[in-house]
Amino acid sequence: MKRYAFLTVLGLALGLLGPAAVLADQANPSTDGKPRYHQKFQEKLGLTDDQMTRIREVWQRQRAAARPVFQALRVANKQLRELALNGANDDAIRAKLAEIEGLQGQALQLRVNTLREISPLLTDEQRQKLAQLSPMGGHRHHRRPAQVPQG
Repeated sequence: MKRYAFLTVLGLALGLLGPAAVLADQANPSTDGKPRYHQKFQEKLGLTDDQMTRIREVWQRQRAAARPVFQALRVANKQLRELALNGANDDAIRAKLAEIEGLQGQALQLRVNTLREISPLLTDEQRQKLAQLSPMGGHRHHRRPAQVPQG
């Protein structure tokens, strides 16, 4: 269950920072100098260059607001693991879970704020296309099952 909560938060983080691929895109630009994620996003929605510029500004502002939330979430998840592994009492674990749930709520609210700020920049058709996109940009992160030793 903890792994599910962590993966949910990770998904929210990637969707919010949208995103988070912005950082990776800086190291992996397309041939025209635009980050690939931005280029694909722009193509999928049919955005003008002006719309994309304004959306990038929103993403940068929201990323700055989200950074402390996600840092606190990482710390809280680490603390929860330590509590569980070191035999902490149920009250301490419940308190840490409540803290994590609150941080997840903040992260989700930031995602909603980003979408609300982007929405007026889009046409109705673009809003519909965006609503159909995966929050993680279509990327699915699956863990590979552990290899069972043959023996």
